Amino acid sequence: MDTTDTAVTTDTTADSAVTTDTAVTDEAVREKIRQIVADELDIPAAGLTPDQHFRSLPNVDSMRVLQIVLTTEKAFDIEIEDEVTFRVQTIGEFQGVVEDLCRQKTSA
Repeated sequence: MDTTDTAVTTDTTADSAVTTDTAVTDEAVREKIRQIVADELDIPAAGLTPDQHFRSLPNVDSMRVLQIVLTTEKAFDIEIEDEVTFRVQTIGEFQGVVEDLCRQKTSA
């Protein structure tokens, strides 16, 4: 089984595959974050773009943003600092933060 098959099995194994596979691409990280945001806000992932501000999204409030952060931390086995959480305004900025943290984790 190649790494592509490993990363696309089921939701529970996909989460662990994202965290353990060092060959995971930035695009895979971005797609997973789009899906997390869509699931938490109950909106279609296809309509989400990197330049969208979290505050402009339907169904968003501070509790849902925190849930997005917590779900992302769990999915990628990372910790996002509080000051970063409050500084990030767009989906793309959030994706960039997670990509950087994933790279730091795999290089450690």
